[in-house]
Amino acid sequence: MARFRSIQTIVDAFRVQQRTVIPPTQNGHQGLYVVYPGDYLCVDQEGRTFPCKAEEFERNYEPVDESNPSGECHD
Repeated sequence: MARFRSIQTIVDAFRVQQRTVIPPTQNGHQGLYVVYPGDYLCVDQEGRTFPCKAEEFERNYEPVDESNPSGECHD
């Protein structure tokens, strides 16, 4: 699974190839999440799983440089 970062946080994520249902025990919420092909399934630093539409994911996240796994920018 590749790592990505947004302005706010680093998540592990992968693009879903088939419809996937995430039960409440994995997502930290009371209801089911349904993830559709082409969308992303993300896991945050607390271990919570959540879906993200492809357009939103690509707008808000960028790959993490694995030589700098903390994702911190050093400009």
